[in-house]
Amino acid sequence: MISINYTRLFNLRMTHTYFSDLQASGLKLRPTRSTTRLLKGANMLFKTIPNGVVILYRAGSDEITPVINLPPDQTFTFVLIAENPAEFQNITKLDVAPDDKFLSTSILHFTNDPNNATGDAENPEELVHSLIDSKKNSLFSYLFNLETSPNDVLLRITGPDGATVSAGKNADGTPMSDPLSITKSDDNMYRQQVDLRQRPAGLYTFTVRNSADDSTLKEERFYVDDELASQNFLGLVDIVYSESPGHIYGETEEYTLSFSRKETVWTYYIVNKNGFVVFDDHDLAISDPGSSDYPAVTFTREGDEPHADIQVNGYETVLFKSNVPIPFKDLPKPNVQLVRNPGSAILVKNLPNPSHSGVVKEQNGQLESEVYVFI
Repeated sequence: MISINYTRLFNLRMTHTYFSDLQASGLKLRPTRSTTRLLKGANMLFKTIPNGVVILYRAGSDEITPVINLPPDQTFTFVLIAENPAEFQNITKLDVAPDDKFLSTSILHFTNDPNNATGDAENPEELVHSLIDSKKNSLFSYLFNLETSPNDVLLRITGPDGATVSAGKNADGTPMSDPLSITKSDDNMYRQQVDLRQRPAGLYTFTVRNSADDSTLKEERFYVDDELASQNFLGLVDIVYSESPGHIYGETEEYTLSFSRKETVWTYYIVNKNGFVVFDDHDLAISDPGSSDYPAVTFTREGDEPHADIQVNGYETVLFKSNVPIPFKDLPKPNVQLVRNPGSAILVKNLPNPSHSGVVKEQNGQLESEVYVFI
């Protein structure tokens, strides 16, 4: 009987602090079409494991030497998909920095550092993410404007390998100049058709510079791939192997994508729809004794009772805000009570938590969730 051996090339797992067990429920990874071809040609297998994936290669009798030996420079790319994208974006920290925020068109981009490879499953290499501005077909019109509008700007395109590439070819078949001069249109927009059909799929950086002083005016990153341009997905994960240190085969490498939950200030709008409480006569408060999963939080009334400037659907309203942000969790926060003083009479025993798929607002750099309670 012929024995067929497969050895793990790498494990890639996902975690999320929103979940009590830290398992990133609702997320999945799948290889791109080009990576699927690479795996097939190299006698490799793609398998799902709990909260992640594993890549295996066919090995010889020593269970190390590959049957098909790939060159050391390789990239395996996977598409990251969320079952409920709106909720995932709501509960997850995705901004890279205050001036580099995740937008509706953004794509998460995770990649490893080949020099930090580790086979320690207890301490895997954590893949950090950057943001890609959007995805494009290989042939598209690049349209943009600028706060300052010089008559001419220079466009330089950098490809996945870090080398500059031309934006396409001229009518005579010669490559367009690098950098390429673009003249402002009458509507103060800049337009340039970009043809990357002869280039590999991947991440391209578009840098716009001032022709006069060569200062950078704009920089955008696009993932160019005809297969992925029309698809909806959350992000891309690149596992990169390089000639140096050249360790594509050998010890099984361990990687992790670690997602962190958001936390928001909770704002309660207590709306006197049924006239059950006479706001002028009653002193309302929100009491939170805390629980094993959530520490106690103080809620402070905002403004008068009722609020002098805010009504909901014409009804008198009282506002309360948590003094600190409260983290999103998969378990509800219990025993947040609406009480009436004096006497701490309980009007609502368990106030609802903010919807995890609802609107999260940002005011003065602070995220806020709103909850409307009609009494």
